[in-house]
Order: sequence, then C-alpha cells, then structure tokens
Amino acid sequence: MLDQLYRQLVMDHAKHRRNHRELKEEGTSYLSYKNPTCGDVMTLYWKMSPDHIIEEVSFIGEGCSISMASCSMMTELIKGKKLEEVKKQKEGMEELIKKGRDLNG
Repeated sequence: MLDQLYRQLVMDHAKHRRNHRELKEEGTSYLSYKNPTCGDVMTLYWKMSPDHIIEEVSFIGEGCSISMASCSMMTELIKGKKLEEVKKQKEGMEELIKKGRDLNG
C-alpha cells in the first residue's frame, strides 16, 4: 500500500510539475545541472530574502519521471525555509543515500 502511494505521488509530480517555470525577477539566482550518466538536465532558480529565507524557488528541465518529480517535490519542500535548514536537509539526504545512515535518528 505504501509503495502504491509513493508511485502515485511521484507520477503526480512528474505529470503536474510544481514550480516548473523560469524565474526572471531581479535578485534571482540559478544553477544548471546536467546528469552525465543519463542526460537529464535542470536549472534551479531561487530568490532569497535578506535574512536567508528562500522566498521563491522554481525549476525548468527535461528528464525521466523520477528526476522531474524529485525537482518538483524539492521546490515544495524548500520554499519558505532558511538556507541553513535546507543545507542540513541536503547533508542528511546525502548521508542517507551514500552511507545508509539517517542523521536525524
């Protein structure tokens, strides 16, 4: 059941990408990335407040369903968060993926 829910969530984000647009507002930063192993490409855009809160975030890109769904989910997770909190989440995810360890538990 949980597996089916996960698949539905991923497919919903892949088909109906959230925050899938280019940000062109003044003060917007961006980072482009191309996965050399599969060719997926994405550009992440963000705008931060003076106190380092991610006020706006979006992405554009093309790739597999999981890649695009991941970008979509990430934008929803980090919007409104302090940059330091996002960095900690990133580090925790890397630790989990690379070493199988959860930094929170």
